[in-house]
Parts: sequence; structure tokens; C-alpha cells
Amino acid sequence: MDAADKSITLSNFYKGVIEPQKTPLKSWFPIGLGIGLMMLASLLYGAYQFMIVGHHTLANTKEVPWNLFIVMYAFCISSIGLSYIASFGIVLGFKQFDVIARRALYLAILIILAGLMSVGADTRQPLHVQWLMLTTHPTSAMGIVAFCLGIYVVLITTELYLLIKKGHEGGLIKLIAIGAFICGLIVHSFHGAIFGLAYSRSFWNGPYYPIYFLLSALFCSSAIILFGTYVTYKVTGLQITAKLEKSLKTVGKLLAYLLSVGMFFLFWKMTTAWYFDKPEGMLLLSGPYSINFWVFEVLIGYLLPVLIITLSRYDLKWMAVAGFMAMLGLAFSRYDFIIIGQLTPYLGFTPFGSDLGGSISKYGLAKYSPNTPEIAFVIGLVGFIWTAYVLGVKYLPLGKDELEGHEPHTKIK
Repeated sequence: MDAADKSITLSNFYKGVIEPQKTPLKSWFPIGLGIGLMMLASLLYGAYQFMIVGHHTLANTKEVPWNLFIVMYAFCISSIGLSYIASFGIVLGFKQFDVIARRALYLAILIILAGLMSVGADTRQPLHVQWLMLTTHPTSAMGIVAFCLGIYVVLITTELYLLIKKGHEGGLIKLIAIGAFICGLIVHSFHGAIFGLAYSRSFWNGPYYPIYFLLSALFCSSAIILFGTYVTYKVTGLQITAKLEKSLKTVGKLLAYLLSVGMFFLFWKMTTAWYFDKPEGMLLLSGPYSINFWVFEVLIGYLLPVLIITLSRYDLKWMAVAGFMAMLGLAFSRYDFIIIGQLTPYLGFTPFGSDLGGSISKYGLAKYSPNTPEIAFVIGLVGFIWTAYVLGVKYLPLGKDELEGHEPHTKIK
């Protein structure tokens, strides 16, 4: 193929007139968009319930003030690691990550926006949430997170724009990428501090949570980019190039290493809980939440992904499966950490068994189960991410850097 043919191929690829070698689902766009719009309908239902009917329709109580919305936010904020992956080439010089930078940044923007909508929904006045960012106090870990998140979203959106328009080279994009990198580190450090500094919550309190949240952001984002990229190419029928495959295998190795380190943190967190007989730890190790812990957190979230990646010799299909399992495991981990951390009384405060108590189980612990409005709203947030990503795959050049030699392995119609 001569240079003119290559130019036509690249042009047609982004105009959407290339016919893939294999098309498992020819109507992927209308089907994907339809699924997303159906999920968005549940977003409207959930928003109507807590904004119009009232916050009393949600399942949280005064003993468990943080509900499924905060769990969703805590999971979404882990996607900040996608911007780290995108910036590894620009900031640190690891050019193999440049290939997936556009897709990683776009996913980071979408997931962070969903997380911000989720934490905004948890407030009784979502339309006033901007004041948390604009009038924050330097001694408030939550305020610093909110302020830096606002700056972070602006920076990574600008970084993606510059990548699409001017590519990876240039002083401005490097400056923006460094700023986003630093903002991301601050966000995760103080996001971990929100929990680590909570002295009255013994299950949360500890100095290593800023480090753990940074670690989990990296392995969660590695899992997202592996699963998202592979499924995108599988559904659209485009062939993964050798250039992209090499980059994804590097991400897969990174995921396996980071999950192994994560298991080290998990082991000592639960060993400490067992040694001091913390009731939250017992709920996970042998209580009613033990399936959440042993099956979803330990087995599906850590052990199986590491084994699958290692034994498959970094096969893309199996790494995508491992990525999905790691994401699922982290979702359960965030739920267990945030919800179970609230089920026991505050240290030194009124016991739940007193007349001032509210929703209490027979074990003297608080009770919480997400209800229909909460679940509907979270499904709708997933629908927001899904729909916006489908539109991005269709209309944005997210995969331009993933082409080997600027030539997709496809045929012109």
C-alpha cells in the first residue's frame, strides 16, 4: 500500500467508513447507545426520588450516614489512576503508555464526572455543592479533595484536547500533564486521609490509607483500560495492532504486580482487625459479610486476576477477564470498607442500644441495605459513563495513537 492509500485509510477510519475484517456486532453503536439510554432512565428516577420526593427516600440513617452514593464515589475516584497511565509517557518518559493515553484520559473524565455526581447526590442541596470547592478550608481533607478535583478535571480535559489537536510533544501539554499528575496525587492522598484521620472509626483510622488509595487507583485504572480497550475492539470488530497489544501487555503486568502489593496491604489490615478483635473485621472474616470478603474481595478481586494474568502468559482476552474481576473486587472492597466501617458505634459516643439509637440489628450494630432509589441512581451513573463512552468511540479519535504505523488493520469499503 503506497502513502496515498495509507492517508485514505487513516482518513476513512476516523470518518467511520472502514469495514472491519471481522464484525461480531455490526449494529454495535445503536445497540450500545440504546442500552446506555435505558440505564440513564434509571438515573432520572433516582434523581427524582431524592431531589423532588426528598432525601428521606434513601436508605441511609443517622448511624450510617454514608450510603451507596459514597461507595460509588470512592470507586470512581480510583479512576484518577487512568490519568497517571496516560501521563507516564509525557511526564516520566515511558512512551509505551502513549498509545492508550487518549482512551485513558477520556475514561478518566467520564468516571470522575460520574463520581462527582454521586457525591453531589449525597448532599441535601446538590445545587450548592460547588461551594465545597470554592469556600474550602486548608484543614479539611474533604475540602482539599473537592478543590483539587475541580482543578484536576479541568487539567485532564485540557490534556486530552491538546493530545487530539497537537499530539504528545510540546511544552504546554507536558506542563498540563505534570499539573494533573500532581493534582491526582494530592486528591488520592487526602482522599485516604478522609478515612485515615477518622479517629473515632477504628476500622478506618490509620496512616497508610493515603498510600493504599493511591495503589488501588493504579490497579483499578489498569483493570479499566484493559477491559475497556479489549471489549471496545471486540465489539467494533477492529483488529488490535501489535503496537497496542504490546502496550496492553505492559499494563497487564503492572496490574498483576499492583494486585500482589494490594494483597499485602489487605493481609495486614485484616490481621490487625483480627488481632484486636475489631467487630468490623469479624463481620468480614466470619460474619454476615464474609462472602463479600472471601469470595469477592480476596478470590475474585485479588487471587484469580493475578493467577489468570500469570498463567495465561499475558493473553489479551484473559487479561481483560482479569481486569473485570479486579474492578468487581474493588467495588465490593469499597462497599465493605465504607459501609461496615459505620456499623459500629463511634468511639466514645452514644451506644446504638440506647434510646437515642435508630436502625439497629439484633447484634447491637447499625443496619444498612441500599434501596431502589440508590441502586437506580448508581445504575444511571454507569449508564452515563457507558453512553458517553459509546459516543466517544464513535465520534472522537480515541484510537488514533493505537494504530500501528498509522494504518489500521482494516479494509476500505
